[in-house]
Amino acid sequence: MIPLAQLKQDLGFVKDLGNIVDAFKTAALLQFHMFQRKEKPINGFLEEIEDALKIIGRGERSSLYFVERSNLPSAYVVITSDEGFLGELNTLLINATLDKRDSKEDEIVVLGERGAKYLEETGEGFIFFPGVSEDVDYREVQKLRNYLLREYETRFNRIVVIYPEFVSLVIQKVKTIILLPYVFEEGGLAEEIKYKEILIEPDKKNVIEEIVRLMIGFKLWEVFWSAKQSEYAARIMHLEGSTQELNHLTKKLHHLYFKQLHALSDKTIREISASKILLKRKFSK
Repeated sequence: MIPLAQLKQDLGFVKDLGNIVDAFKTAALLQFHMFQRKEKPINGFLEEIEDALKIIGRGERSSLYFVERSNLPSAYVVITSDEGFLGELNTLLINATLDKRDSKEDEIVVLGERGAKYLEETGEGFIFFPGVSEDVDYREVQKLRNYLLREYETRFNRIVVIYPEFVSLVIQKVKTIILLPYVFEEGGLAEEIKYKEILIEPDKKNVIEEIVRLMIGFKLWEVFWSAKQSEYAARIMHLEGSTQELNHLTKKLHHLYFKQLHALSDKTIREISASKILLKRKFSK
């Protein structure tokens, strides 16, 4: 049986912890709503870039950006967070990355200290980049994009990205996309003008390289944006879950506290009553 004084102390501790969690949750909600107001990637711009690539690159299927090179390993880019309180989200992302990897030769590129720590504990090698910042600065995107494109030219067969897709405040999904090689799909503007003559300057190869560079950068920017939204949302839901657990624990401790308090009161009353009876018998003789 837990002493009454210990139960009272535990109740005070849980109450203080609940206040701290509520403060964290309020801060997370504020961060989420402030982030929602930031300027988002331009809707429709990525589709325009891909249409341009389909038009210009349709006759250049031998380009390294469009063909599989199965003799080379792949790069798996996983977007995790620098901070915690996300529940199992970071773990799910890392496990998904390890499950999708085809070979030990494949390289893992991890963004975020939490993911890096998890991989270190499992003994896996990786290339580290800082997690997505609150501002989702495009310079962060450029650093990752430049590294991936540089290494893709000679080292990688594919570039695969695993990240948390933001669906809603209560739903975040682990999503996988293949950045390269680019797979052409039929239809769209490219299908409408494929028989027309197009003048390309300075030359098709350089134009394709720049379009791919622009497309990969914009796709990564959208990934970063979704990942940051998911991070805030997951933190809010995790803290809300902690609040509910603390409320449940508080009710349990209250029940134990008052149960023991009543038991102690009953015992005291019985002892007093017994003492009165004994005293009455003693003085009645």
